[in-house]
Amino acid sequence: MVTPENPASRPVGDMDDDEALEYAIALSMQDEEQPPSQQQQQQQPPLNQDEQPQAAEPSTSQNCGLAQLDRRAMEQERLKRIASKRPRPAADDDQDDVVEISPPAKKRAVSREPKVMPLQFPRGVVKKTWAYGYPRSADDIKIEEILQKDRLELALLSSFQWDDAWLMSKIDARKTKLILLAYAQNAAQQDMRENAPPRVRFCFPPMKGSGAMHSKLQLLKYPDSLRIVIPSGNLVPYDWGESGVMENMVFLIDLSRLSSASKHEETEFSQSLSRFLQEAGVDAKMIDSLRNYDFSETRNLGFVYTTPGGHAGQQQRENG
Repeated sequence: MVTPENPASRPVGDMDDDEALEYAIALSMQDEEQPPSQQQQQQQPPLNQDEQPQAAEPSTSQNCGLAQLDRRAMEQERLKRIASKRPRPAADDDQDDVVEISPPAKKRAVSREPKVMPLQFPRGVVKKTWAYGYPRSADDIKIEEILQKDRLELALLSSFQWDDAWLMSKIDARKTKLILLAYAQNAAQQDMRENAPPRVRFCFPPMKGSGAMHSKLQLLKYPDSLRIVIPSGNLVPYDWGESGVMENMVFLIDLSRLSSASKHEETEFSQSLSRFLQEAGVDAKMIDSLRNYDFSETRNLGFVYTTPGGHAGQQQRENG
């Protein structure tokens, strides 16, 4: 028969944590229950009944306190043993635990100024209109490439014939203002003005006597430039090669916007253009806004126009 090993027969250092705790509890209980030895009873002299002390009640609180002290001592010893078994981190390890966090990268300031686009035709160019069914070349151009509706802010358009639905498909009417120089009889002018969609204004040049308005002109304003277009075709799809093989010619020049209107320098071209717009009845504010652009590249160009009616003197020389 195998008898269980008495924990008291083993050194405390060889016990595990649970055995050591159990051993401490057993010792404290033995101190409470063990009676006085016979030797102590024989050595004590008999006492008279009067001298015999009354039986003292067992000090339960003291015994419990000792048991708690023993358990606390054993628990402290156990924690010391556990701590001694753990390897202490080296000084270098403490430094490795420190993680350096770099400051966040500074955000680049975003400019709110509109991006300046390079001028496509700064010195002017003559091109032919594209014709359906023929291959593209470097010398032709489409109406979409002239208008560039994604950037177009304002367009003054003059024509003898119009296709309204076709024209509006080439322009973003939500953000582009339109000024249309058109010919119409007096009775039709009022009706056209009343039925004009938002952001569209009509301008009807005065017809002196018999005549018609055949002038074809496009002034296209962008955030940083002005494009002047003088085509030979009307604003209908056939004249721009979309429904036939008609070829027309078109002159274009791009002018950069000046930082101040005070830097504007007049040229013969700019003066003739302003006179034509004035004769056509265009608003003076629109005409004055042309002074915001650099006309220096037009100094060797001429703007030839005609207006209805008879002319004499200086006006005769100014009209073609």
